[in-house]
Amino acid sequence: MKSQWKRLVFAAFISSSIFAMTWLWYKSTENKITFHGNEKPLAYVGKAFEDIQRRPASRLLWQSVFTGEPLYNGEAIRTSAKGEVRIQFAGSDRYLDLEPESLIVIKQAQGEIALDLMEGSLFVNAKSANKQDGNGGLVLNSANGKVDLTGASASLSKSVGSGVGVQVLDGTASLLGKDGSSQSLVTGSMGELGITGLKMNSSKLEIISPVAQKPIFMDPDDIQPVIFKWKGFPPQTIVTLYIGPTRKEMNESGRTTLANINELNAKLPIGRHFWKLTASDLHGKAIEESSVYRTEILARLGPTVISPLADALILSPNALQDVNFKWQKGEETRQVTVMVWSDNLMKKQITSQTFQKDEGFVLPALKEGTYYWRMSSYFSDSNKIFNGKLQKFSIRKKARDPVILTWGMSPEKQYFVEKPILDMSWLANHAEEIAKYRVKYQEEGAAPEAFKTVEVDVKALNTPVDKPGRYIASIEALDKDGEVMGQPLQKAIALVPLPLLPAPKFFPENGVLQATNEGRVELKWQNINGAKKYEMTIMSDGKDLKKTTYVKNSTSLKGLPPGEHELHIYAVDEYGRSSEKPEIRKLNVPDVSNLKAPTLKKVQVN
Repeated sequence: MKSQWKRLVFAAFISSSIFAMTWLWYKSTENKITFHGNEKPLAYVGKAFEDIQRRPASRLLWQSVFTGEPLYNGEAIRTSAKGEVRIQFAGSDRYLDLEPESLIVIKQAQGEIALDLMEGSLFVNAKSANKQDGNGGLVLNSANGKVDLTGASASLSKSVGSGVGVQVLDGTASLLGKDGSSQSLVTGSMGELGITGLKMNSSKLEIISPVAQKPIFMDPDDIQPVIFKWKGFPPQTIVTLYIGPTRKEMNESGRTTLANINELNAKLPIGRHFWKLTASDLHGKAIEESSVYRTEILARLGPTVISPLADALILSPNALQDVNFKWQKGEETRQVTVMVWSDNLMKKQITSQTFQKDEGFVLPALKEGTYYWRMSSYFSDSNKIFNGKLQKFSIRKKARDPVILTWGMSPEKQYFVEKPILDMSWLANHAEEIAKYRVKYQEEGAAPEAFKTVEVDVKALNTPVDKPGRYIASIEALDKDGEVMGQPLQKAIALVPLPLLPAPKFFPENGVLQATNEGRVELKWQNINGAKKYEMTIMSDGKDLKKTTYVKNSTSLKGLPPGEHELHIYAVDEYGRSSEKPEIRKLNVPDVSNLKAPTLKKVQVN
């Protein structure tokens, strides 16, 4: 009897061991696919320059990241030697600018967003935020405490193995130590958060201009020097200005020749520049050094002129000609003034009109001759007038009827799949008198001399361009002598990438999809306009169980194995591009059998 029980116990032990080992092997080799599912993103990529990469919390490989992509909890973001990225936090106007050669990790814990700056520099703008706005706090983590940046704008930097440099540019931040202590950081405060906590910089240096993180707008045709102004360096010091493309590459740009001079000027090109100030005594010994600041010089462009174009020739059949002035304002333009003269010395003014909302007007009854005009603008952040270039146009009377050009399509917005192409076609009266057409086009905002010119003898032009954006196109009809016949045909054309199709949704849209006991299910999904086919994948335990392509928006499946499966479906357009990422839907196939299991009637043990 005992021998029989020993055999039963041993058999049970061997059986359970094999089951445990099989389960462990299965889990170790399981191919898991991670989806964010219903997880909400912490932030989005606002602007990206050059090479920007991310690494999700569950992955080991770095992936390229582009403008508009969401960022989730635990993800790391890094920039290349010239890369920069703006990260816009979800649900608020808070953001951070990550500088070149930087690495940061974004996390969410205990109702606040935490930043781990591993290397490099960044600027955080959370001045308008507070912990009661529903978005929680924004903090910088450190091994020996953290800096609460909620309600502050600050510049942060860190080299490998060193502490984090903190500079509050505006607002109020606070240091929270591991021992429960706290310390306020007000505007202008600088220090380093290291092993021993926060070590404050007692410098009284104050930068007056340029204002940190505020761009400087310049007329690209008249670059003016940038004024660097400060106060607070020790008396009787010589101040040197260093400027460069990165924090690590800065060269001397100028120095004061006399002690107690608190201003330097430097002429900088359009772009981003890093700079710092150093103070030394009259013998050249270094005394004090400022933090490193970043200043961006942006081109201030006036409104885009649509008509009349520079040096345009307007052929008029009448003694007097109405001229249509049209332009397109930028987002920051608050007022436009148009002035017209009949001489190049600008002494015989014909009109001066000011507009705040309108983007055009008609100047009536102009005689034959040459006219000069200029557009001046005021911008929302400045009371300084911005004068555009002086341009001219000519009116000439012509005996024959002018050629009238009209568009043969609606070109306001055009889409492309791979490479941007301007696709233009037009119609013309008196076509028998036209020898050829002159087509001009340029990117919006470019100088008038940047127009590209093409002459064709047909009423169409299909030409590739360097990049997407808004373009200004002009078409003129020419006779056999090369003379312009009639007024040019002008238009603003937007070239944008063709958007992906939306992902189809299964019906019903909510809940778990249910199959019958025999593994049969009827599936139907949303019909997407523009879809040429649909590609559906059924997964089980992270592995692809079935992949099928359909032309219609429904199917009937049978013979599915029992269990809870996952499925998703893509719509594919005529160019072979898959739609946006679909949601994962659950499909339940019951594990039910109609066969009755055998019953053990009697067990006899000897």
